Amino acid sequence: MSLLAPLLAAGLALGGTADVSAVSADEVVEQSPTFAGEFRFAGGTAERKGVDDAIELAVQALLPIFHSLARKRLARANIIPDGVTMSMKGDELEIVYGDLEPMRAPLDGSVRHWHNREGTKVKLKLQRRGNRVVQTTWGGGGRRVMVWTISDDGRRLRLHSTMSSPSLPVDIDYRLTFRR
Repeated sequence: MSLLAPLLAAGLALGGTADVSAVSADEVVEQSPTFAGEFRFAGGTAERKGVDDAIELAVQALLPIFHSLARKRLARANIIPDGVTMSMKGDELEIVYGDLEPMRAPLDGSVRHWHNREGTKVKLKLQRRGNRVVQTTWGGGGRRVMVWTISDDGRRLRLHSTMSSPSLPVDIDYRLTFRR
């Protein structure tokens, strides 16, 4: 496992699909944008409205008797954090999304467990796909896929979040922007 951690750390730092076969892991980390770091929400009013609109679209697809409760629960499950922190902890990537419990898993897609905002134990996996980290959580009646993409200069972190559930006829789908 000790050999795996530096390789994953180097893979986490890759911002693109460059051929790194002739470059050491340390050089890759220094030259490529990295996901590791602290990012602040920078999407402003437009992205906040995008989250509200995505929630409302899902709410309107439900029977009117459920609108108030669904709107409240979905808003709580889709809070935009002030900040996101990512770091390698051994061979695992740790993502701290606002005030949620840290999400920690290796980048190879191995399944770990995590407790969501409601305290429900759900499954979590993280996978590296090119210049993206795909974070998937499921259980507790739903599934969320969060695709994290770092800009070429490493200063902007984009998130595409899709939340689905058998109880929702329409997925909640939105994008957020964070900056270092």
